[in-house]
Amino acid sequence: MAHIINKLFILLLILVACGGGGSSPTETDPGDGNETNPYEFPNATNLDQPSQIEIVTWNIRQFPQHSTTKSYVQSLLEAWNADIYLFQEISSESELINMVNSMNDYSYVVDEESGNLGFALVYKTSTVTFNSKNELWSDTPNSNDGDSDYENNAQYQFASRPPMENYITWTDGTKSMDLYVIDIHYKCCGDDTYDSTDASDETTRRYHASLLLTDYVINNRASDNVIIVGDFNNVGSQSITNPTISPFTDPTISSSTHFSMVDQDILTGPSSGYSWQGWTSSYSPAHFDHIIINQPLFQYGSTTTTGVIALPTETNTAATTVANRISDHQPVFMRFYP
Repeated sequence: MAHIINKLFILLLILVACGGGGSSPTETDPGDGNETNPYEFPNATNLDQPSQIEIVTWNIRQFPQHSTTKSYVQSLLEAWNADIYLFQEISSESELINMVNSMNDYSYVVDEESGNLGFALVYKTSTVTFNSKNELWSDTPNSNDGDSDYENNAQYQFASRPPMENYITWTDGTKSMDLYVIDIHYKCCGDDTYDSTDASDETTRRYHASLLLTDYVINNRASDNVIIVGDFNNVGSQSITNPTISPFTDPTISSSTHFSMVDQDILTGPSSGYSWQGWTSSYSPAHFDHIIINQPLFQYGSTTTTGVIALPTETNTAATTVANRISDHQPVFMRFYP
Protein backbone atom coordinates (compact mmCIF):
# COMPACT_ATOMS: atom_id res chain seq x y z
CA MET A 1 0.00 0.00 0.00
CA ALA A 2 2.84 2.42 0.86
CA HIS A 3 4.46 2.04 -2.55
CA ILE A 4 1.13 2.79 -4.26
CA ILE A 5 0.72 6.00 -2.22
CA ASN A 6 4.29 7.00 -3.10
CA LYS A 7 3.61 6.52 -6.81
CA LEU A 8 0.44 8.57 -6.59
CA PHE A 9 2.32 11.36 -4.78
CA ILE A 10 5.06 11.38 -7.46
CA LEU A 11 2.43 11.49 -10.23
CA LEU A 12 0.76 14.47 -8.53
CA LEU A 13 4.08 16.32 -8.38
CA ILE A 14 4.64 15.71 -12.10
CA LEU A 15 1.18 17.05 -12.98
CA VAL A 16 1.72 20.18 -10.93
CA ALA A 17 5.17 20.78 -12.43
CA CYS A 18 3.83 20.38 -15.98
CA GLY A 19 0.87 22.66 -15.39
CA GLY A 20 -1.71 19.88 -15.62
CA GLY A 21 -5.16 21.19 -14.85
CA GLY A 22 -3.88 24.77 -15.10
CA SER A 23 -6.15 27.63 -16.16
CA SER A 24 -6.18 29.47 -19.48
CA PRO A 25 -5.00 33.11 -19.57
CA THR A 26 -7.42 35.60 -18.03
CA GLU A 27 -7.52 39.38 -17.71
CA THR A 28 -5.09 39.13 -14.79
CA ASP A 29 -2.93 36.47 -16.41
CA PRO A 30 -0.52 37.79 -19.07
CA GLY A 31 -0.43 34.39 -20.75
CA ASP A 32 1.98 34.07 -23.66
CA GLY A 33 1.44 37.58 -25.01
CA ASN A 34 -0.67 36.42 -27.97
CA GLU A 35 -4.11 37.34 -26.62
CA THR A 36 -6.19 39.72 -28.77
CA ASN A 37 -8.63 42.40 -27.68
CA PRO A 38 -12.12 41.03 -28.49
CA TYR A 39 -13.37 44.59 -28.92
CA GLU A 40 -11.00 45.64 -31.67
CA PHE A 41 -12.78 45.50 -35.02
CA PRO A 42 -10.45 45.79 -38.01
CA ASN A 43 -13.45 45.35 -40.36
CA ALA A 44 -15.24 48.40 -38.95
CA THR A 45 -15.96 51.19 -41.43
CA ASN A 46 -14.39 54.60 -40.86
CA LEU A 47 -17.24 56.95 -41.77
CA ASP A 48 -15.24 60.12 -41.26
CA GLN A 49 -14.51 62.08 -44.43
CA PRO A 50 -12.97 65.57 -44.70
CA SER A 51 -15.52 68.40 -44.92
CA GLN A 52 -18.48 66.01 -44.63
CA ILE A 53 -21.17 65.72 -41.97
CA GLU A 54 -21.63 62.14 -40.77
CA ILE A 55 -24.84 61.25 -38.92
CA VAL A 56 -25.71 57.81 -37.51
CA THR A 57 -29.05 56.72 -36.05
CA TRP A 58 -29.20 53.57 -33.95
CA ASN A 59 -31.81 51.83 -31.82
CA ILE A 60 -29.40 50.31 -29.36
CA ARG A 61 -31.85 47.92 -27.64
CA GLN A 62 -32.19 48.74 -23.96
CA PHE A 63 -28.61 49.89 -23.64
CA PRO A 64 -26.71 48.26 -22.10
CA GLN A 65 -28.48 44.91 -22.41
CA HIS A 66 -25.36 42.84 -21.56
CA SER A 67 -22.22 43.23 -19.46
CA THR A 68 -20.16 43.49 -22.67
CA THR A 69 -22.43 45.94 -24.49
CA LYS A 70 -20.55 49.10 -23.52
CA SER A 71 -17.22 47.66 -24.67
CA TYR A 72 -18.67 46.67 -28.03
CA VAL A 73 -20.44 49.97 -28.57
CA GLN A 74 -17.58 52.22 -27.51
CA SER A 75 -15.14 50.46 -29.81
CA LEU A 76 -17.56 50.68 -32.72
CA LEU A 77 -18.34 54.36 -32.20
CA GLU A 78 -14.66 55.20 -32.05
CA ALA A 79 -13.96 53.11 -35.16
CA TRP A 80 -16.82 54.68 -37.15
CA ASN A 81 -15.60 58.10 -36.05
CA ALA A 82 -18.80 59.92 -37.07
CA ASP A 83 -19.64 63.49 -36.13
CA ILE A 84 -23.12 62.79 -34.77
CA TYR A 85 -24.78 59.73 -33.24
CA LEU A 86 -28.49 59.62 -32.34
CA PHE A 87 -29.60 56.75 -30.11
CA GLN A 88 -32.92 55.24 -29.11
CA GLU A 89 -33.64 52.83 -26.23
CA ILE A 90 -31.18 54.09 -23.65
CA SER A 91 -32.18 52.17 -20.51
CA SER A 92 -29.35 53.48 -18.34
CA GLU A 93 -28.29 57.07 -18.84
CA SER A 94 -25.52 56.68 -16.27
CA GLU A 95 -23.98 53.78 -18.22
CA LEU A 96 -24.10 55.81 -21.44
CA ILE A 97 -22.55 58.82 -19.71
CA ASN A 98 -19.75 56.69 -18.24
CA MET A 99 -19.04 55.25 -21.69
CA VAL A 100 -18.94 58.62 -23.45
CA ASN A 101 -16.79 60.13 -20.71
CA SER A 102 -14.15 57.50 -21.46
CA MET A 103 -14.11 58.42 -25.18
CA ASN A 104 -11.82 61.05 -26.62
CA ASP A 105 -13.40 64.04 -28.38
CA TYR A 106 -17.04 63.12 -27.69
CA SER A 107 -19.76 64.54 -25.47
CA TYR A 108 -23.43 63.74 -24.93
CA VAL A 109 -26.97 65.01 -24.33
CA VAL A 110 -29.72 62.80 -22.89
CA ASP A 111 -33.47 63.30 -22.77
CA GLU A 112 -35.48 63.74 -19.57
CA GLU A 113 -38.93 62.46 -20.50
CA SER A 114 -38.72 59.00 -22.08
CA GLY A 115 -38.02 56.80 -19.07
CA ASN A 116 -36.11 53.59 -19.59
CA LEU A 117 -36.27 53.77 -23.40
CA GLY A 118 -34.65 57.14 -23.73
CA PHE A 119 -32.86 59.18 -26.38
CA ALA A 120 -29.27 60.35 -26.51
CA LEU A 121 -27.15 62.55 -28.72
CA VAL A 122 -23.43 61.75 -28.81
CA TYR A 123 -21.36 64.20 -30.80
CA LYS A 124 -17.76 64.95 -31.72
CA THR A 125 -16.71 68.06 -29.84
CA SER A 126 -14.09 69.05 -32.41
CA THR A 127 -16.74 69.50 -35.13
CA VAL A 128 -20.08 69.89 -33.36
CA THR A 129 -21.36 72.50 -30.93
CA PHE A 130 -24.50 71.66 -28.97
CA ASN A 131 -26.77 74.70 -28.64
CA SER A 132 -30.04 73.52 -27.10
CA LYS A 133 -32.65 70.76 -26.99
CA ASN A 134 -36.42 70.70 -27.00
CA GLU A 135 -38.51 67.66 -26.06
CA LEU A 136 -41.49 68.17 -28.31
CA TRP A 137 -45.02 67.79 -26.89
CA SER A 138 -43.65 66.65 -23.52
CA ASP A 139 -46.28 68.80 -21.78
CA THR A 140 -49.23 66.94 -23.35
CA PRO A 141 -51.07 63.93 -21.83
CA ASN A 142 -49.61 60.52 -22.53
CA SER A 143 -52.81 58.53 -22.24
CA ASN A 144 -55.65 57.73 -24.60
CA ASP A 145 -58.36 60.30 -23.89
CA GLY A 146 -60.71 58.99 -26.57
CA ASP A 147 -60.62 62.36 -28.30
CA SER A 148 -60.27 62.40 -32.08
CA ASP A 149 -58.03 65.46 -31.75
CA TYR A 150 -54.65 63.72 -31.53
CA GLU A 151 -52.82 66.97 -30.78
CA ASN A 152 -54.48 67.06 -27.36
CA ASN A 153 -52.53 63.98 -26.29
CA ALA A 154 -49.58 64.14 -28.66
CA GLN A 155 -47.26 62.41 -26.22
CA TYR A 156 -49.55 59.35 -26.35
CA GLN A 157 -49.17 59.23 -30.13
CA PHE A 158 -45.40 59.06 -29.58
CA ALA A 159 -45.74 56.19 -27.07
CA SER A 160 -44.67 58.43 -24.15
CA ARG A 161 -41.38 59.12 -25.92
CA PRO A 162 -41.53 62.83 -26.91
CA PRO A 163 -39.22 63.52 -29.87
CA MET A 164 -35.92 65.03 -28.81
CA GLU A 165 -35.03 68.01 -31.01
CA ASN A 166 -31.34 68.93 -30.86
CA TYR A 167 -30.14 72.27 -32.18
CA ILE A 168 -26.46 71.93 -33.10
CA THR A 169 -23.81 73.65 -35.20
CA TRP A 170 -21.38 71.65 -37.32
CA THR A 171 -18.07 73.27 -38.26
CA ASP A 172 -15.14 72.00 -40.30
CA GLY A 173 -12.55 74.56 -41.27
CA THR A 174 -14.32 77.39 -43.08
CA LYS A 175 -17.57 75.41 -43.46
CA SER A 176 -20.37 75.71 -40.93
CA MET A 177 -24.01 74.60 -40.76
CA ASP A 178 -26.80 74.87 -38.19
CA LEU A 179 -28.95 71.76 -37.89
CA TYR A 180 -32.08 70.71 -36.04
CA VAL A 181 -31.81 66.96 -35.56
CA ILE A 182 -34.99 65.32 -34.24
CA ASP A 183 -34.67 61.88 -32.62
CA ILE A 184 -37.83 59.74 -32.60
CA HIS A 185 -38.97 56.27 -31.52
CA TYR A 186 -42.53 55.40 -32.57
CA LYS A 187 -44.93 52.89 -31.03
CA CYS A 188 -44.12 49.30 -31.92
CA CYS A 189 -46.18 46.38 -33.16
CA GLY A 190 -49.59 46.16 -34.78
CA ASP A 191 -49.96 46.07 -38.55
CA ASP A 192 -49.94 48.56 -41.43
CA THR A 193 -53.63 49.48 -41.44
CA TYR A 194 -54.76 52.92 -40.31
CA ASP A 195 -57.98 52.78 -38.28
CA SER A 196 -59.49 56.22 -37.67
CA THR A 197 -62.08 54.69 -35.31
CA ASP A 198 -59.52 53.22 -32.91
CA ALA A 199 -57.36 55.84 -31.20
CA SER A 200 -55.32 53.15 -29.43
CA ASP A 201 -54.36 51.29 -32.61
CA GLU A 202 -50.57 51.17 -33.04
CA THR A 203 -50.52 52.18 -36.71
CA THR A 204 -53.04 54.95 -36.08
CA ARG A 205 -50.80 56.39 -33.36
CA ARG A 206 -47.73 56.18 -35.60
CA TYR A 207 -49.60 57.89 -38.45
CA HIS A 208 -50.70 60.66 -36.11
CA ALA A 209 -47.14 61.03 -34.85
CA SER A 210 -45.92 61.55 -38.41
CA LEU A 211 -48.67 64.10 -39.06
CA LEU A 212 -47.62 65.99 -35.93
CA LEU A 213 -43.98 65.99 -37.00
CA THR A 214 -44.62 67.08 -40.57
CA ASP A 215 -46.87 69.91 -39.36
CA TYR A 216 -44.30 70.99 -36.78
CA VAL A 217 -41.42 71.17 -39.25
CA ILE A 218 -43.45 72.82 -42.02
CA ASN A 219 -44.89 75.46 -39.69
CA ASN A 220 -41.89 76.07 -37.42
CA ARG A 221 -38.71 75.02 -39.23
CA ALA A 222 -39.47 75.54 -42.92
CA SER A 223 -36.33 77.60 -43.55
CA ASP A 224 -34.10 75.64 -41.15
CA ASN A 225 -32.03 72.54 -41.87
CA VAL A 226 -33.95 69.67 -40.28
CA ILE A 227 -33.06 65.99 -40.08
CA ILE A 228 -35.49 63.51 -38.51
CA VAL A 229 -33.97 60.18 -37.49
CA GLY A 230 -34.89 57.13 -35.48
CA ASP A 231 -36.92 53.96 -35.21
CA PHE A 232 -40.25 54.48 -36.99
CA ASN A 233 -41.44 50.90 -36.36
CA ASN A 234 -43.15 50.85 -39.78
CA VAL A 235 -44.33 47.25 -39.51
CA GLY A 236 -46.08 45.52 -42.39
CA SER A 237 -45.49 46.59 -45.96
CA GLN A 238 -42.04 48.04 -46.49
CA SER A 239 -43.16 50.74 -48.90
CA ILE A 240 -43.54 54.50 -49.10
CA THR A 241 -47.33 54.15 -48.73
CA ASN A 242 -47.11 52.49 -45.31
CA PRO A 243 -49.24 54.81 -43.11
CA THR A 244 -46.49 55.10 -40.50
CA ILE A 245 -44.20 56.98 -42.89
CA SER A 246 -46.57 58.08 -45.68
CA PRO A 247 -46.87 61.74 -44.53
CA PHE A 248 -43.14 61.99 -45.34
CA THR A 249 -42.93 59.70 -48.37
CA ASP A 250 -46.25 59.22 -50.20
CA PRO A 251 -46.43 61.68 -53.14
CA THR A 252 -50.24 61.67 -52.93
CA ILE A 253 -49.99 63.37 -49.51
CA SER A 254 -49.14 67.05 -49.82
CA SER A 255 -46.83 67.20 -46.82
CA SER A 256 -44.43 64.74 -48.47
CA THR A 257 -43.20 67.42 -50.90
CA HIS A 258 -41.44 69.09 -47.98
CA PHE A 259 -39.41 65.96 -47.07
CA SER A 260 -37.13 63.30 -48.48
CA MET A 261 -36.29 59.94 -46.94
CA VAL A 262 -32.62 59.64 -47.85
CA ASP A 263 -32.60 55.89 -47.15
CA GLN A 264 -35.62 55.20 -49.38
CA ASP A 265 -33.56 53.03 -51.73
CA ILE A 266 -32.85 50.74 -48.77
CA LEU A 267 -36.56 50.59 -47.88
CA THR A 268 -37.50 49.59 -51.43
CA GLY A 269 -34.48 47.35 -51.92
CA PRO A 270 -33.80 43.72 -50.93
CA SER A 271 -34.68 42.71 -47.37
CA SER A 272 -31.10 41.55 -46.81
CA GLY A 273 -30.15 45.21 -46.61
CA TYR A 274 -32.72 46.23 -43.98
CA SER A 275 -31.73 47.67 -40.62
CA TRP A 276 -33.72 45.09 -38.65
CA GLN A 277 -33.09 41.48 -39.63
CA GLY A 278 -35.07 39.64 -36.95
CA TRP A 279 -32.03 37.61 -35.92
CA THR A 280 -33.69 36.32 -32.75
CA SER A 281 -37.28 36.81 -33.86
CA SER A 282 -39.84 34.87 -35.89
CA TYR A 283 -40.79 38.04 -37.78
CA SER A 284 -39.51 38.89 -41.25
CA PRO A 285 -36.78 41.52 -41.73
CA ALA A 286 -37.94 45.13 -41.90
CA HIS A 287 -36.37 48.52 -42.47
CA PHE A 288 -37.53 50.40 -39.37
CA ASP A 289 -34.76 52.96 -39.01
CA HIS A 290 -34.80 56.05 -41.21
CA ILE A 291 -33.24 59.42 -41.92
CA ILE A 292 -35.55 62.11 -43.31
CA ILE A 293 -34.49 65.60 -44.39
CA ASN A 294 -36.54 68.70 -45.11
CA GLN A 295 -36.53 70.89 -48.20
CA PRO A 296 -33.58 73.21 -47.40
CA LEU A 297 -31.30 70.15 -47.42
CA PHE A 298 -32.48 68.83 -50.81
CA GLN A 299 -29.68 70.78 -52.52
CA TYR A 300 -27.09 68.40 -51.06
CA GLY A 301 -28.70 65.28 -52.50
CA SER A 302 -25.98 64.72 -55.08
CA THR A 303 -23.31 64.61 -52.36
CA THR A 304 -25.29 62.41 -49.95
CA THR A 305 -24.33 58.83 -49.11
CA THR A 306 -26.49 56.54 -46.98
CA GLY A 307 -26.28 52.96 -45.82
CA VAL A 308 -26.91 50.33 -43.18
CA ILE A 309 -23.90 49.31 -41.11
CA ALA A 310 -23.90 45.49 -41.10
CA LEU A 311 -22.99 44.65 -37.52
CA PRO A 312 -22.12 40.94 -37.96
CA THR A 313 -19.63 41.92 -40.69
CA GLU A 314 -18.28 44.93 -38.79
CA THR A 315 -17.64 42.87 -35.66
CA ASN A 316 -16.99 39.47 -37.27
CA THR A 317 -19.55 38.13 -34.81
CA ALA A 318 -22.52 35.78 -35.19
CA ALA A 319 -25.80 37.61 -35.73
CA THR A 320 -27.48 36.09 -32.67
CA THR A 321 -24.57 37.24 -30.51
CA VAL A 322 -24.85 40.72 -32.00
CA ALA A 323 -28.57 40.79 -31.16
CA ASN A 324 -28.07 39.60 -27.59
CA ARG A 325 -24.98 41.62 -26.72
CA ILE A 326 -25.11 44.76 -28.88
CA SER A 327 -28.50 45.37 -30.53
CA ASP A 328 -31.09 43.76 -32.77
CA HIS A 329 -31.10 46.91 -34.92
CA GLN A 330 -28.29 47.89 -37.25
CA PRO A 331 -27.26 51.55 -37.51
CA VAL A 332 -28.22 53.69 -40.50
CA PHE A 333 -25.89 56.48 -41.57
CA MET A 334 -26.03 59.58 -43.73
CA ARG A 335 -23.01 61.53 -44.97
CA PHE A 336 -23.01 64.67 -47.11
CA TYR A 337 -20.96 67.70 -48.16
CA PRO A 338 -22.61 70.93 -46.99
